[in-house]
Parts: sequence; C-alpha cells; structure tokens
Amino acid sequence: MSNRRKFLNNFAPGISGIPFISIPEFLPGNQEGQPAIVKQSQDCEIFFVRENTPITFNISRTTDHVPVISLLTEELLPGSTIPAHKHLNNDEYFFFITGKGSMIVDENSFPFSAGTTAFVPKATWHEIKNTGDDKVILCFGYSPAGFEDFFREVGTPKGQEFTPKPKEEFDAIAKKYGMVFK
Repeated sequence: MSNRRKFLNNFAPGISGIPFISIPEFLPGNQEGQPAIVKQSQDCEIFFVRENTPITFNISRTTDHVPVISLLTEELLPGSTIPAHKHLNNDEYFFFITGKGSMIVDENSFPFSAGTTAFVPKATWHEIKNTGDDKVILCFGYSPAGFEDFFREVGTPKGQEFTPKPKEEFDAIAKKYGMVFK
C-alpha cells in the first residue's frame, strides 16, 4: 500500500470521526502498479462491424492489459441503429460526442445529443438510434473489460476489405461474450 493510502486509511478517521473506507475496498478494480496509458489516435486499432461503422479501440484489455475497463469510440451514420441487446457479464457506459438520437433503455426512450452520458448495468436491454442528419460519434466502454474483443472477432480490421460474418457465426460469437439480442 502506498504511503499516501496508509496515511489516509490511518489518519482520516481521526480527523473527521467518520469511518473511512480504504481506497482498495472502495475501488475493487484499482490496479496499483498498473502503468499509465497514453495513446495517440494513430496507435489505436480500428475494426468495422458494418461497412461504414468504425469502432476504435482506445483502451483494451487485450492490447493495453487493463482488466477493469475498456474505452472505445464508434461512428454511426444518420439512420443507423445499434439494435436492442443486453450484456450478461458487463456494465456499459456511454458519452455522446456529436450528433443526436435516442437511446432506449428497457422500455424507456431518452433523447441524446452532444454531451449526454449514460450508464447501463449488465443484463439491461438497450438500443441506440441516430435520428439526426449528422454522424453520431460516441465514446463507450465496458466494466469489467473484455467485451471489446467481441468487435475484434465479428469485425474487419481497418485496411482490409469489409467481410460481414455469417449470422450463425455472429450469433455464436455474441453468445461467447454474453451478448443477447431481442
């Protein structure tokens, strides 16, 4: 445990009189000793899951060895939809950078525009629709990390001719990663 954590764990309760939750207990995914990661856009992997839908892997368990979270970016053309689905093993979070549309969570529809954030707990149905005239750019990720490898398996790396997976193969990969479609 770092000296600062030891100090806070031992000293803070005496100052406030309130029991102090230790940092490792409060952040179970805390990776003490994990090196910092700073990547330039040209260093990120890009896969296409549809012909015009690039997904950029900003932080990934596989390439960056971060087990607790992943961070990706996706572009959705006007009229595009990410169909209703749920993740059985991962929470998912979103930050919409540009564009506008609707996000359906369970049976509730929420409008989004640039700056909207969302958190979807595992086993919760969700769907995203680009209802605007412009491209939607969204940042999203998973906790724990790992689901992003689904896109590697179903997608085509940037620079190669896009080849969609046959439905049976796509469905088997989705099942492997705990993804269920409505």
